[in-house]
Amino acid sequence: MDLTQFSGLGDVNLHLSNVADYLSVTESEYSPPPIPVDIPTFKELENLENPNFGKEWRKYFHLSDEFVFINHGALGCTLKESLGLAQAYERYMDTQPLRAVDREMVPLLCHVKRKMAEYIKCDATDVFLTENCSAGINTILRSLEFGEGDAILTLSLGYGAVAFAVDNVCKKSGARHHVLQVDLPVRDENEIVDVVRDGLFDGIKLAIFDHIPSNASFILPIKQLIDICKERDILVLIDGAHSLGQLDINVSSYGADFYVTNCHKWFCNTRGSAIAYVRKELQERIKPLVVSWGYNRGFMAEFGWSGTQYYSQYVSLLSTLNFWRTVGGDVIRSYCSHTVKQAARLCCEKWKVEPVCPEHMIGSLVIVRLPDALNDSNWKSEGEKRYMLADYLYFMHKIEVPIRQIGETLYVRISCHIYNQMSDFEKLSSAVLDICENRDSLVNYNSKFNQIPTA
Repeated sequence: MDLTQFSGLGDVNLHLSNVADYLSVTESEYSPPPIPVDIPTFKELENLENPNFGKEWRKYFHLSDEFVFINHGALGCTLKESLGLAQAYERYMDTQPLRAVDREMVPLLCHVKRKMAEYIKCDATDVFLTENCSAGINTILRSLEFGEGDAILTLSLGYGAVAFAVDNVCKKSGARHHVLQVDLPVRDENEIVDVVRDGLFDGIKLAIFDHIPSNASFILPIKQLIDICKERDILVLIDGAHSLGQLDINVSSYGADFYVTNCHKWFCNTRGSAIAYVRKELQERIKPLVVSWGYNRGFMAEFGWSGTQYYSQYVSLLSTLNFWRTVGGDVIRSYCSHTVKQAARLCCEKWKVEPVCPEHMIGSLVIVRLPDALNDSNWKSEGEKRYMLADYLYFMHKIEVPIRQIGETLYVRISCHIYNQMSDFEKLSSAVLDICENRDSLVNYNSKFNQIPTA
């Protein structure tokens, strides 16, 4: 069947044939499309000599004062202005839906891609927008071909949902999922590099590494890991779910084949936004999960449209980018990293435990081993304790923080963003010590609600 006959059929006539032009034209020749809504500029934050991050910066978010919120790493926290922009764009779209979608949408989304590609330092023709890292990673996994005798390599530190996605692909293809064990604590990056170098074998087609693992929460030496894999012609996918906002990302310098990062976590954009990089030579092999009007028009067009939705979460990136550029990414990252390292030192000292990794491997997120009294195996199972502790801290101390179980050991994972301050972590440290001294109150504690795992 000649599918070209369908190129102009449908409810709208998207400008997908022009996507490559919008994305590949040089910056000097590029003319941005008109933006139909006002983009926040954050003029009041220009040239701040001392931002005084902490509680006062909650005004830029919708956070409630009811809780000590030190779990930014779970779902992020959206900037007020970015959420407002997304809502304003949705209202604008409904004033004339065909105008917004048919005549304005594709150039606008291409503009967003250009801006985001510039920020993470790669070419706009090598990226696509997606809902989250899980969607981006599934897109890549399901596009690549695996078979009997092939293997996909991950680390024990990896994200559970990604492990499930790999298992699913292996089950369907006959490939196997090989997991390399990384034990804690980690003394330096070389321990991880050695685990990977010693664990490679013939037949590995793809290796997946977290830039910053969700559970272990320290920065992996991805450039070294990528180089090791490249020596053996192994494709590498980097799960950067926690990287954008914690790190100054330079995708082009890493040498990865694929890199996916969330925009709604540490970058504080509207939820349901992520960006994925695909090395140019591999783009013909990568297909979107949803086949739509860009079909057979090349990588850029195929990922240019996935069906009717507002796409407002991507438009709001224009506001979020302005915030980070105005306040200063280096300034934000420096505060968050310095404060969370200080918090980790405090907890380790008060709880008499060793750090999980050297401080230079910490971004804005870290795990700290809970005191021995709460890692005692004589009461409850580890799984029960994990949820009981998180629940107790939530309901009895008004602290939102996740408890992580790695192996048989329980850790608390603490996050720091610009609305946090040391008093938040001091409160956590004291609450944990109070639980240790009154463990019976925890053992006998019955939650008023069902136990729900923390993201």
